Amino acid sequence: FRTASMHRSRWVGRRAWGLIHPSLPLRLPSGSSLSPSIARAWCMVRALSLGPDRPLVVVGSVNADIIIETDRFPRPGETVVASNPNTGHMVPGGKGCNQAIAAARLSAGTRRKVQFVGQFGNDPHAEPLRTALVNDGVDVSACGRSADYPSGQGFVFLQKDGGVASVVVGGANSQWPHGSSLASQLEGAAVLLLQREIPEQVNEALAEAAAQAGVLVLQDIGGEDRPISDQLLSRLQYICPNRTELERLTNMQVQTRAEAVAAARHLQSRGAHNVLVTLGDEGAVLVPEQGQELFQASCPVPGGKVIDETGAGDSFRAAFAVALVEGRPLVECLQFAAAAGALAVSRLGAVPSLPFRDECERLMADTSSTQSATTTSATPSQRAHQSAAGEAIFPLKFASRLNSMKDRPDLWDGPAGVKGWILRQGTIQGMDYIDFNYPQHFEGQDLDQVQAALAEAGLSTGAICMRYPKEFQLGCFTHPDPAMRRKAIDLTLAAGATARTLGAKELVVWSAFAGYDYSLQVDYNQIWDRCVVAFQEVCDAYPDLKVSLEFKPTDENTRYFAVPSTGAAVLLVQQVARPNMGLTLDIGHCLMAGENPAQSVAFVGSHKKLFGVQLNDGYGRLGAEDGLMFGSVHPKMALEFVLWLQKTNYQGHIYFDTFPRNEDPVREAEYNIRRFKYYWAQAQRLTAAGLDKHLERHDALGVLEMLERLEVS
Repeated sequence: FRTASMHRSRWVGRRAWGLIHPSLPLRLPSGSSLSPSIARAWCMVRALSLGPDRPLVVVGSVNADIIIETDRFPRPGETVVASNPNTGHMVPGGKGCNQAIAAARLSAGTRRKVQFVGQFGNDPHAEPLRTALVNDGVDVSACGRSADYPSGQGFVFLQKDGGVASVVVGGANSQWPHGSSLASQLEGAAVLLLQREIPEQVNEALAEAAAQAGVLVLQDIGGEDRPISDQLLSRLQYICPNRTELERLTNMQVQTRAEAVAAARHLQSRGAHNVLVTLGDEGAVLVPEQGQELFQASCPVPGGKVIDETGAGDSFRAAFAVALVEGRPLVECLQFAAAAGALAVSRLGAVPSLPFRDECERLMADTSSTQSATTTSATPSQRAHQSAAGEAIFPLKFASRLNSMKDRPDLWDGPAGVKGWILRQGTIQGMDYIDFNYPQHFEGQDLDQVQAALAEAGLSTGAICMRYPKEFQLGCFTHPDPAMRRKAIDLTLAAGATARTLGAKELVVWSAFAGYDYSLQVDYNQIWDRCVVAFQEVCDAYPDLKVSLEFKPTDENTRYFAVPSTGAAVLLVQQVARPNMGLTLDIGHCLMAGENPAQSVAFVGSHKKLFGVQLNDGYGRLGAEDGLMFGSVHPKMALEFVLWLQKTNYQGHIYFDTFPRNEDPVREAEYNIRRFKYYWAQAQRLTAAGLDKHLERHDALGVLEMLERLEVS
């Protein structure tokens, strides 16, 4: 033991000095007693500590891509005609070429060099391919050229919606010189990127050499469909499949993030270390060897339209590698990669679509406040992203009606009052936030006490929701008495101050007393204008808060509201004309207004003004809200509602405004969370299965048949 420990200490000390003096080669000492885990750790430390003088090495394929635009992919035995007669032109491609150029562009402005090792063919495509790499600053001095085979080719079939399918002809990529040693190319490298469009023995030899040299290895699974050996898996610090590739590797279904995590864990049981799975427009999930999974939502596509998905995965992986060797935190690596992938799908062609560093940085800055990688750590404030069974991460967070915690007190043995309700809500699996009613939940409460209760429950404040007292029976912002209008505005401003103190990001304004009961009772234009002026004052007082109107068409306290519909609410937001003014949509309120809640989401979301949603269900027979569990009465409506949250890139949290009079309120809230996640997954399945094509044709029967085929209920 003493000898092994001293040997290890000498080696570790020498390597620490070698990080400062990079001329020292990093090789595992002969007969070293280092465990594989320590050796892997040193690969990671070395890569993350290297300066920008160490090159990023890509070994892989280079292809002449022929892009063919088509309305749809041909079926077996079928011939289709290209939709664009001016098609079939060549652009540089191949996963190795793409990742090398992407890495070079994404390293622009740093001293990091990118070296590509590949095989050019004996045809006229070889020189344009070499030139394309060199023009982007890629070192191709280690590339070979086949005397017997042409350059590899990729035939890319591009649909109108940006979807792609391709056939790759290996050519020179499949003919690497026998007996050649590539180990010298890894000397002093920061990281090695591999793909599977070259022979597997090349990847295996390079991974072994990288392990000896202490070089971090990222293996893209894209390319030839073939098994991967446990030995190779154990030598890769990162293995990077997409959903389909992960299914092929594991023979497991990967339709949801939970299934992606399960399949990744299966690979880890075979010796894989860190598994980075890309899920298309659903984002990506990093399943580390140790610690919690990280989910990265997809980045909004510049221009709002997917043009061509060809180089998206290569851009994503190259960006992740670049950020990783720069020593960025994993969360930031994923954000950088997501930005690169979004930029790539917004343009046509593989190499032409590859993004530059400044583009990614700008897009990251634009989206960093709304999208970031989230962890599945089971701390209370993150439980919305992981179930007790270890379900995969979820991109949205959840809140539920605090007053529901008053119901069924026979099932709660904790304290009563606001503190007790907070603590009871903290027992709900998957809950993140509490949306407080103001002033009711703060009467007789010190804010320090509220914060202490939140901390004990493991929850945070999502929003402060206005509940104006009975003294405003004739209106709050619309009251005929100027003094009462002033009092209502001041009360709202006090709520904003409370929101700031508790760390809430939204102030939701709803009043049971903001309208009229009889014809000829009010001046409609006058009460409307009073609402506009009041909201402008509140928005101006708190520019850092989202101020949100929750409209309602009718109530037992007010038969007609001043803002009775989604359309009227959007008009009010436009007239308030403040960037922090938006809307909260309540499903029950939409139903009472005779609206389709999903259409309301689409309308408000298209104006980028959907700040919040409140979910429930009901029959609407009582002329009031039923407050039933989400999707319990209108399941297809609930599914479509969630679908349009996805389509409009909703960024708020999910609040359940339900009234469990007879049910256990904790179990009821947990059911609502599970049901929302179910609809979220089914909406993603529908989109992936081609729902948009049916929507374009107004094909109701086609959609119903799709639901039947996918067994969506």
